[in-house]
Parts: sequence; structure tokens; C-alpha cells
Amino acid sequence: MMQDIRQGRDHLMIWPRLDLKKVLDVHFSTDEGFKHRRLTNRANRALSRSSKYTGGSMIFMKMKSRLSKSLDHEATLAETFKYTHTLKANKERFADERSTAHYVSFN
Repeated sequence: MMQDIRQGRDHLMIWPRLDLKKVLDVHFSTDEGFKHRRLTNRANRALSRSSKYTGGSMIFMKMKSRLSKSLDHEATLAETFKYTHTLKANKERFADERSTAHYVSFN
């Protein structure tokens, strides 16, 4: 929704207040802080060193709890990290080298 506003498209959203749309449009096009954050976030998402967390949107501790139930013992943080940073097709292979190095430093 906000991306549509920034790009000037509003056919997907019926705005109850046209003045609000105009204020937001001005903010997105002129605020230097917003532009800087947007560019920084875009660059960070594209970095190869960004996190390769493969556990979905579930928080780490909830994933640890579910993993503990499936293992029939309390999962350690290292086991949970390995589970959330390995590939789904091959649970022995980490998603990236950074995750591998971090796991090795755990053990």
C-alpha cells in the first residue's frame, strides 16, 4: 500500500481523505531522512552478508519450543540455530557461509 503511494499509484486503495494522501506524498518525496532510510534498507536487503534465516516469521524461542516437542527433549540454542539456518531440502547444509561459521563458533 505505502509503496503504491510512493510511486503515485492509488488505484488499489480508496482514500477516504485526499488531503492525507497529499501530505504523505509530499513527505515521501521531500523528506531526506526517509529517503536515506529507504536507500539504506534497500541496500541492506541486497547484501550477501544479510541474515539467511530460514525459519519463517516465527520468533526464535517459539521455534525452539516446537523443535523441543519434535525432538522429545529440550532443544539447545545451537540445535535451534542449526534448524533455522539450514536449507529445507538438506538439513545438513547451511544457507550460507556466515551461518556455518557462526554455528562452528557455537560448538
